[in-house]
Amino acid sequence: MRKGIFSVFKDKQTTIEFLKSIAVGLASNAVDFLLTAVFLYAYGNEYYDGFIGVFSGATKGGIVYEPTLSVYITATVIGYVAAILVNYILSSVFVFKYGNVGKNSHGFIKFVIFSAIGLGLTSLGSWIGYDIIGGNIWIVKLLVQLIVFVYNFITRRMFIFNVNLIRDDENTINL
Repeated sequence: MRKGIFSVFKDKQTTIEFLKSIAVGLASNAVDFLLTAVFLYAYGNEYYDGFIGVFSGATKGGIVYEPTLSVYITATVIGYVAAILVNYILSSVFVFKYGNVGKNSHGFIKFVIFSAIGLGLTSLGSWIGYDIIGGNIWIVKLLVQLIVFVYNFITRRMFIFNVNLIRDDENTINL
């Protein structure tokens, strides 16, 4: 019998963890968006018409301001790193049934490695969406975060907060 991608949600625990992960993801994204905006505002405050202007695009004198790619990527990295820390704490305490499995140095190292890959995907997606395609900063950020959210949930569920990893060395990622 062939299993579909959504067959994993027949398991009630996985569904609960996924829903909790969405809540934690929203909290982490709020931290990410806020710190990204703070950095963008700190760098370009002479252009924006107040802090809300970072989100709305309102600028002083109505002149369009687009931060350089290096500023945008730096702001994205700062927000993402802070969100990683928030997400690790909440994932190990709130999201996963076996969160204690990943609450050690080995689990944290795996979390950081998978998050670094997620940061690479975030940076690549931001570069493609913002610099190459020319999309809106916040729409690009939101779309990229949705894609990376799925990657994060799968890797954390399978390789970090999975009680079977304790019992099954064959599937454990050794670091």
